[in-house]
Amino acid sequence: MSGTGFTLGMPDKATAFFGLAKETVGSFATQSGMSYMLPIIGVAVAITLIVLVVFVTMQVNVGRPKSEKKGPIDLFRPTSPVIIDRPTARAVLQNSYTLTYYIRIDAVPDMRATATPVFMWPGIWNMNYIPSSQELEWEFFIKKDSTDPAKPKKIKVPNIPIQKWMQIAITFEGRTADFYSNGQLIESITLDNMTQAGNASITIVPEGVMGQVAYIQAWPRRLTISEIAANYTDTSDSQGRPFLGPDLVGAIKNISVPNLFCPSGNCAGSSPTASESQTWEFPYS
Repeated sequence: MSGTGFTLGMPDKATAFFGLAKETVGSFATQSGMSYMLPIIGVAVAITLIVLVVFVTMQVNVGRPKSEKKGPIDLFRPTSPVIIDRPTARAVLQNSYTLTYYIRIDAVPDMRATATPVFMWPGIWNMNYIPSSQELEWEFFIKKDSTDPAKPKKIKVPNIPIQKWMQIAITFEGRTADFYSNGQLIESITLDNMTQAGNASITIVPEGVMGQVAYIQAWPRRLTISEIAANYTDTSDSQGRPFLGPDLVGAIKNISVPNLFCPSGNCAGSSPTASESQTWEFPYS
């Protein structure tokens, strides 16, 4: 019986032994495989993160303007009349572009004038202000198809009041131009022909109107209606003024440091006195 029992027990022990060995080898192989896979997984995660960061950065930069000047710039006597320089106009403002800016017109020397020049882009368009009707006027100079001189195409943007910040945007593509005021589409036109290529700077006409221009932005493409509205929301404060950031310099200028050596404020020694003939008398006490 013992021989029979020995004979019957051997297969069970052998099976148990080989099963345990198989599990041990499998566990070791699994752990060894993970040790080799961890660097590969880490590299894959790092590459994914880099691609994600690059993609997000590209998406953010797509909406950013190619040119931006915050200002503000005085319109009557500007330090420099150039708001868009020649290299920027040549690179950005071609057949398809978007130009936005905030403008506040405080006064016009001659309120009876039919059109007072404000901006000038030589050979392409001029922008004027009509104070009597409080509206902007664009004057486009289009290409000529014949020897006859082509008449300028005039477009008016109404409801531009005096002494109020307004964001003006113009989008151009081919012969089509759209005009916006405070993020809302006001007018769309199609010119008879295209304008000349932008090869000059956009400048302020000095001593034309009194006011300021700020937050001048330019894109080399035509922005959509939703993008113009979003841009107005992003660049203006709660009162519709251009958001230029906190005026830290102005706050510092208003700070006065007291004179520690003269706390009373009268350190001249003797105060000047007026003669009796220069003394004012008031009948009311």
